[in-house]
Amino acid sequence: MSAVEVKSGYHHGDLREALLSSAEALLAEEGLSGLTLRACARRAGVSHAAPKHHFNDVADLLSEVSARGFDRLTEALKAAREQAGSDPVERFVAVARTYVLFARQYQAQFRLMFRWDALTTEHNALLNAAQRTFAEMTNSITVQRGEADVSPETLQQRIHDRGLQNDVLIGWSHIHGYAQLFLEGQFSGFAAEEGEDAFIERTLRESCTRLSQLLQQG
Repeated sequence: MSAVEVKSGYHHGDLREALLSSAEALLAEEGLSGLTLRACARRAGVSHAAPKHHFNDVADLLSEVSARGFDRLTEALKAAREQAGSDPVERFVAVARTYVLFARQYQAQFRLMFRWDALTTEHNALLNAAQRTFAEMTNSITVQRGEADVSPETLQQRIHDRGLQNDVLIGWSHIHGYAQLFLEGQFSGFAAEEGEDAFIERTLRESCTRLSQLLQQG
C-alpha cells in the first residue's frame, strides 16, 4: 500500500478520511504495533490531539479500519459471485480465490479484521460491515444447498438453521484456514516448484471442487 501524502490545512470533513488512510498505510508498513493515534496524526500532518475529534481511542480507530477492510472484501466477493454465475462449484472456487487473494494483498488489515481483542466489539460500523461480508460468504454455501441467497438483513434468521450453519462453518473454516496457513508461510515448500499463483489456483480449485461436491450431497 502506498504511503499517504502528508498535507496540511485539512477541512474538517477531510480529517477523518485522512486519519483512516494514514492508519491503513501505517498498518501495512509497520503492523499493529506501530499504529497509534499519535502516529496517525503525524502521518496525516495534523496535531496529535486532532484524532480525538473523530475517534475515542485507538481501538475505535482500528475498528473503523477493520470495517473498511470488510467492506472492501464484500465488494470483491460480490464481483466474484457475479462473474462466476450460478454454478455451485464455480461460485465456491471464486469466493475462495477472492478471499485468499484479499488476505495476501492486505495482510495486516486482514489479520486485524479478526483480532476482536484489539477492536471495539460493539462498534456499529464494524458489526454491520462484518455482517455484509458474512452474508456474502454464506451465499457461497446456500448455492450448494439449492437455497435462495441471504441478505445482511435476513442472515441472522437464516443462520439459525442448523444444517446451513454447519455447512457455513465447514466452508468458511476451509477458506479462512487456507488463507491463514498461506499467510504464515506454511505452503511455501509445496508452492516452490510451480510458483505461488499457480499453486493457489490449482489447490483452491481442487479442494473447493471436492468440498462443493460434498456440500451438495447434503
